[in-house]
Amino acid sequence: MKELDLLLGDWLERRWPLADAARRQSFQWLLDQPDPEIAAWLIGGSRPPDAGHAALIDDIVRRRH
Repeated sequence: MKELDLLLGDWLERRWPLADAARRQSFQWLLDQPDPEIAAWLIGGSRPPDAGHAALIDDIVRRRH
């Protein structure tokens, strides 16, 4: 999905260099998830159950607005 690529690419470019090890690990975890799950979290408003992963999703979504 093009929108997912844009959202993830923007976060990777702008936030990865500043991210700590835990946030980087969450981002790598996110990339391993199926596209429909990622879309539900980034576009559909759902949240992953893990608090660290949910914080990453919140950060990516905030960058979108």
